[in-house]
Amino acid sequence: MPAIKIVYFALPGRAEPARLALAVGGIAFEDEKVTGEEWGAKIKPEVAPRQLPLLKVDDEVIGQSGAIMRYAGKVSSVGGKPLYPQEAVMALKVDEFCDIVGEVFGPLGKTFAIADEAEKSAARAALVAEGGELTKWFAFVDSLLAKSSSGFAVGDSLTLADICAFTWLQPLKSGWLDGLPKDCLDTYTHITKHAKMVANIPQVKAYYKDATGVHAAYKA
Repeated sequence: MPAIKIVYFALPGRAEPARLALAVGGIAFEDEKVTGEEWGAKIKPEVAPRQLPLLKVDDEVIGQSGAIMRYAGKVSSVGGKPLYPQEAVMALKVDEFCDIVGEVFGPLGKTFAIADEAEKSAARAALVAEGGELTKWFAFVDSLLAKSSSGFAVGDSLTLADICAFTWLQPLKSGWLDGLPKDCLDTYTHITKHAKMVANIPQVKAYYKDATGVHAAYKA
């Protein structure tokens, strides 16, 4: 295997699906966590216009979180099955599911530009209140998971779709983001059930065993 390094902040965000995919697949990688200062002063000038996360594969530097997580899914397998399916339609379904879950980043990302802390918290609370912009996506993901007979998002085994749902949604209930209540996902029973299933997969459980801070949201 080549030397693999993921470069991102010490947060889940856009890098966490790739981190977890590599970890559950038993693929060795270096997880380089940088500060905002390090990014702005040292790394960004060398890789612009690319943004974090970055993936380094030997001497290659790759940007774009979707490309990075799909690479991680392609090189990682669990139980002999790749996390990113080789069959085209199954891969398409995984892509669709990940893109649907990723819709939460748009509305949520806008709140980071709000300077007033009280206003920022109120804007985030509104996103998950009844009729809020994020609730339609939560409900859609929940309905898709409800249709699964296996419990997995796509097919009958762990895929990148499960990893995206787990890594992108669970931090929302961690209390890390002011304004988002810790019970914001509690009414979505299928998301909750799915998260518990993924958290208890042995490889996932082992990876987050000693997790702290916002990453503790991934503990079984």
